[in-house]
Amino acid sequence: MYNFFLGELLMRLECEDFERFEQAAQFHVRYTGAEANAAVAMCSLGAREVYLVSAVPENAIGRSCLNELHKYGPDVSLVRRAKGRLGLFFLETGMALRPSQVIYDRRGSVFAELPAEAYDLPGLFRSHPAPGWLHLSGTLPALSNNGRELAFLAVREAKRAGYTVSLDLNYRSSLWSEAEAGETFRLLVAESDVLIANAAVAEAFLETPEEELCVRFSLRCAFLSRRGETDASQTKFGGSLLRPDGGRVDTPMHTFPVLDRVGGGDAFAGAAIYALQQEEWQDLYRIRFATACGALKHATRGDFSLSTRSEVESLLSADTLAIRR
Repeated sequence: MYNFFLGELLMRLECEDFERFEQAAQFHVRYTGAEANAAVAMCSLGAREVYLVSAVPENAIGRSCLNELHKYGPDVSLVRRAKGRLGLFFLETGMALRPSQVIYDRRGSVFAELPAEAYDLPGLFRSHPAPGWLHLSGTLPALSNNGRELAFLAVREAKRAGYTVSLDLNYRSSLWSEAEAGETFRLLVAESDVLIANAAVAEAFLETPEEELCVRFSLRCAFLSRRGETDASQTKFGGSLLRPDGGRVDTPMHTFPVLDRVGGGDAFAGAAIYALQQEEWQDLYRIRFATACGALKHATRGDFSLSTRSEVESLLSADTLAIRR
């Protein structure tokens, strides 16, 4: 099965050693992107035919970004190169009572400025016939008018080609207003097959009780993550899987320390897609697997989930956490 992940690629500039922005004399460079993070998670779990669809600058920074992403498994051959800049975000990692902070610098990036027709989506899906999967996130339509056009065009072309479409409903207040996001999210979810979202975000922006989401939006299923913050150094994480026939399975909330929270929701998304593609699995195991993968990401520095399927399964089976030699 072909798996396409459509979205912006970014450079992450991170303060080191829990420093504040005002203290930082240097930043650690990493590469990221909501959809790319989910793609890496799938590759780490063992998925094949995983492609990134995006655009990067036609310069050394763009090449560095693609080299780094390809190292972790996704195919980057479909990523466009064009004149422009790579989007950035700056991260100050929190500690205890001090929360983490993110500052975006994404306006005018090459991905945000490239028109939707540059990707030749009809040709892309013709050359990669179904079965296939398209995944995108809520940040894509938030970036620009081009991003919004690309999101709707991609979903419609993918559905026309017989693909399954999943949408991760992440919201970034620095990119657009709640009113703009809510209107766009409701339209996009109505054209998608699988919803992946934080439960509180889904209820707020879709204006629908979670038990009614699948019916109202004609979804195949909804994967909902749940968080409860203890402080910046600990979190609670759980999940639910809902079906249109009223079927529902949940995992309990677990509390654990946080090394790096960024990317936990993307790991949950990638694992949810992977779990749905395992036809022999039951829904209870699917949501347990996705939640465990999302939780494990919090113990890995950087945005990428590098947990393997065997590592997730070991956690689920309460296997030993002793050193592996």
